[in-house]
Amino acid sequence: MSFNPEIIAVVVIAGVFCGFLNTVASSGSAISLPVLMSIGLHAAAANATNRVPVLVGALAATAGLARSGAIPWRRALIVAAPMTLGAALGALASEQLPGHDLRKIIVGAVIIALLLIFAKLKDLLNAAGDREVHLGVKQMSLLFLVGFWAGFIVLDSGTYILLVLVLASGLTLVEANAIKNFATLITTAVAMLIFAEHQSVDWTNGGIMALGSLVGGILGARVAISAQARRWIIGLLIVVVVGELVHLAVPIQWLDKRVIPAIDTFATVHIGTKPNVALGV
Repeated sequence: MSFNPEIIAVVVIAGVFCGFLNTVASSGSAISLPVLMSIGLHAAAANATNRVPVLVGALAATAGLARSGAIPWRRALIVAAPMTLGAALGALASEQLPGHDLRKIIVGAVIIALLLIFAKLKDLLNAAGDREVHLGVKQMSLLFLVGFWAGFIVLDSGTYILLVLVLASGLTLVEANAIKNFATLITTAVAMLIFAEHQSVDWTNGGIMALGSLVGGILGARVAISAQARRWIIGLLIVVVVGELVHLAVPIQWLDKRVIPAIDTFATVHIGTKPNVALGV
């Protein structure tokens, strides 16, 4: 695949947004996944390749948060354990699922995330540090399921981690967000190893996007430990999930007749190949 400056710029900028959103809130993959597919990657390859910028962004964010002392390591390791197991199984399952079935699953997950956020928005906003923290069997089971989703299709996994840690476990939103970044780093690394073993990762495109994600992760870590961190987390969560829902609500027929041919034309003219848009996320 040939590249030109415009394509490289789009991929890098998408990486910046991916890293920033994943660090501060969630759903950075709502930007990175469509861009990877628009430049010619098949749905399954885009899903696998997307783990490269997610991993680099999470690494940058975790390093920044660790330097500021924002990560409670004992709790972070406890949370990461069931999620890592789930992520490995999720990545294996993803390799077996046809690309056209992924959209249906994503639509359902985004709707559930949106409903949970708005139903529990007051609880999220009022989450304080005076509640007892519970990380028992119930919470571990929920985290395992979130890990499975993170390995399967990472989109919105950060939202689910925050919901479990704040609402079901009793952590503050800022502390939960710090743990989320560490857990994302570990689960993404495990999933990417599995995708790499199956030779599903496009390292060139993933590497270019990872450059932007590195910057986004660094910037996001600064925001995540700021005085306004909780407001940023809640605000971006709402914006990205609503944005995903609006995007997914666009009639499929309109996409097929207008958007997809436009992407095909753009890709053919600029990079000499037509994309596979089996997964419209």
